[in-house]
Amino acid sequence: MKTIKNKTVLVTGGASGMGKAYVQKAIESKAANIIIWDIDPLLMEQVVKENEDHLTGINIYTFKVDVTDTSLVYKTADLILKEIGRVDLLINNAGIVISKSFEESSPENIDLIMDVNAKAPMHIVRAFLPEMIESNDAHIVNIASGAAYMYCPKIITYCSSKWAVLGWSLGLSTEMQEKYPHVHVTTVTPGHIDTGMFENAHSSLVPLITVDKMVDAVWSGILKNKELIARPRRVNIVPIIRALSGVKGWNWLARVTGTNDFMAG
Repeated sequence: MKTIKNKTVLVTGGASGMGKAYVQKAIESKAANIIIWDIDPLLMEQVVKENEDHLTGINIYTFKVDVTDTSLVYKTADLILKEIGRVDLLINNAGIVISKSFEESSPENIDLIMDVNAKAPMHIVRAFLPEMIESNDAHIVNIASGAAYMYCPKIITYCSSKWAVLGWSLGLSTEMQEKYPHVHVTTVTPGHIDTGMFENAHSSLVPLITVDKMVDAVWSGILKNKELIARPRRVNIVPIIRALSGVKGWNWLARVTGTNDFMAG
């Protein structure tokens, strides 16, 4: 994307954590319209209030959206397209993690993780994509995870959901490049970030990264039309290590680096 100034930006899960930071970046970049989707109206109101002194010339909209409600996703997207217009930059940020062994995971937990993390981004992109294709400069950001390259006990359903996002998002990027090269797709694979979502998580293989460092890297990547962004950068080598070490070797490495106890506290 050449510039974010005067563009329309939509951030899912935009009321807290990385999503809130993306909203603030859009404000700093002088986007014309900023749209926040979240399930918490009070937090969205708080984000608007915190930034009200910096909104001159910027329209900010909030929508209470449960991204697991597919019909609501499409209904809200239709409303936005009619009332606000085309989305130029779409950031699929909403996500959830539940730390339980698989045998302890309820069917509801499994569905929730897969619906929020894997299915929702697909439907959200599908809802806005036709109009994005009609523009001359559009960008989609999908937040996968460093966990998409591994499998960690107690969050294997989360890892699976992010594997799905990684494969779909990279595939979407290829489809767009071949047919609509003006629609760029950036896939993001963070390690664990200090948002509270992974409180007490630890691994010497994938160390903690701050929200600011992650968001700065993504924002810079959007403007450079980067296809894949990993932070810390060592996340990029995890697939190579897994391929070279084999299953037994990787399992040993994950054990000694604390990765297998990533969410053990």
